[in-house]
Amino acid sequence: MRPVPLPASHAFTRRQLNRQRKRTQRRLHIAIVASLTAGSTVVAIVAGLAVDGADVQASAGGGVATASATPTPTPSDTITMQTTVEPAQPIVRSAVIVADGSPAGPVTGGTVVTVTGTDLAAVTAASFGDNAAQVVSATADAVTLQAPAAAGLATGPVTVSLFVSSGASVTVAGGTAADGTSNSAAATAAIARAIEPSAESAITVPAVTAATAAPTLTFTYVPDPKITAQIDYVLAHWQNYNSDVYGSISGNDCVNFTSQSLIARGWTMDAEWNFTAGTYSTAWASSTAFAAYLTAHPERATPLTSAQRAEVKVGDIVQFDWDNSGDKDHTGIVTRVESTATGVEIYYAGHTNNTDYRSVDESVELTGAGVTYWSVA
Repeated sequence: MRPVPLPASHAFTRRQLNRQRKRTQRRLHIAIVASLTAGSTVVAIVAGLAVDGADVQASAGGGVATASATPTPTPSDTITMQTTVEPAQPIVRSAVIVADGSPAGPVTGGTVVTVTGTDLAAVTAASFGDNAAQVVSATADAVTLQAPAAAGLATGPVTVSLFVSSGASVTVAGGTAADGTSNSAAATAAIARAIEPSAESAITVPAVTAATAAPTLTFTYVPDPKITAQIDYVLAHWQNYNSDVYGSISGNDCVNFTSQSLIARGWTMDAEWNFTAGTYSTAWASSTAFAAYLTAHPERATPLTSAQRAEVKVGDIVQFDWDNSGDKDHTGIVTRVESTATGVEIYYAGHTNNTDYRSVDESVELTGAGVTYWSVA
């Protein structure tokens, strides 16, 4: 059976109720009056309210939803956070600077160089390769160093490193790139090419050594003209005596030859050490007297023991005491210094027992002699 149809008035009343219910639901979502106490933060208000820091309740009355919040209590104590200030870190921002503009100096050392940067007053030590350098001064923006002698008076570039009191090395933001240009300049050029590419090139950042490799400071050791002149003389006359100028002492010409090499190096004769009109002073011709002369003139040379052989350099003087009696029996000129896995090897040239590169250790092993050195200034 079909249901009995409702009267038209009943259908009209149902439609009105449905429309009224929908309007009430929309008002619940839209017309929400929030009464919040100061200090509460409303994160979102939707059909279900979410409030950060407060408990919120929503109630509908007469078609209107109201919200109330319970504020978070204000803390009565003040929390103090400790602030730690890290000390400024020194940074080098330049290449090694020498007075003449080139980061180079003689292998004998003594060249004064400067590097600049920020917060460099903390620098306490430095090295050129494996050799310690003297820190002449250190200020906030510059460090002045004195280059040591090159190991074995070897020529070529070495890395310059700076250190703080803890032993940590100082960061280098400048320095020298592989092509000889400053790293900062290479990096700047790379950025410029990336920002302002040529018309036919794509906008890409080029690979630059300075941007990928850690920058370093370098100093280049070059031959010392005085030592070069001395060794050139030694190698020219170790076998071909220069008798026309200096004569020769039969069977005992070693100190005469050594003295000649020092004249070639730039030394000048004085009242104690000289050769005049075929006459030799005692200090010029005797190994023992020559040692006494050097002892009295530390401005010309200073003694080194066998234990200090790592400090010996080309152009220095070596003396032997064949019978270990305390006097000096033979004198030679150091012509080569080599660092090996077993230690430092020293070679010398000399007269009487004519040689250009004889091993000191070999001479000691054969004779049992004592050996000392003189570091020539």
